Amino acid sequence: MITLGYCCGLRLGEVLHLTWSDIDFEKGLLRIARKRSGADGPEWTPKDKDMRVLPLPAQAVSVLAELQAAAEDHQVHVFVNGKGPNRGGRVQRQNTWRDFNAIRERAGLPPCSFHHLRKTYCTNMAEALPIHVVQELAGHSQISTTRNHYLKVGPDFLGKARKVVEAFMPD
Repeated sequence: MITLGYCCGLRLGEVLHLTWSDIDFEKGLLRIARKRSGADGPEWTPKDKDMRVLPLPAQAVSVLAELQAAAEDHQVHVFVNGKGPNRGGRVQRQNTWRDFNAIRERAGLPPCSFHHLRKTYCTNMAEALPIHVVQELAGHSQISTTRNHYLKVGPDFLGKARKVVEAFMPD
């Protein structure tokens, strides 16, 4: 879950509702799409309501391949409970918060939330891609959301901006 939050910028709800049919291992793509109510579970709609396709970096493909190899034959969701009365059922949000905090504490990291992984993804993408591409990858309906909540001008950008201006100025 942490790998997908960090490498793909997924919201926690998107991770929890991810199914094996959403993953294209051959093309290295991940699809975030609405789920219809049925045997696979209740209806679910992504926050942005539109389907989006994301590139899966090799690290995420590797983690997902390991999970798929260990999955039960009938397992629909990528992340399921491994034990207890809900064994095989989709992992619930409250369990994820508890486990995420335990992992964070063991790693000696300061308090943060799963959403910080998404914020880091968007910030990293913004260093290499135009803002409208980051907006699409993040699934934001408004570019102002991407700009106001996820992107910050850091010291590296200030240095780059200085170099751009200096390149246009004669000595």
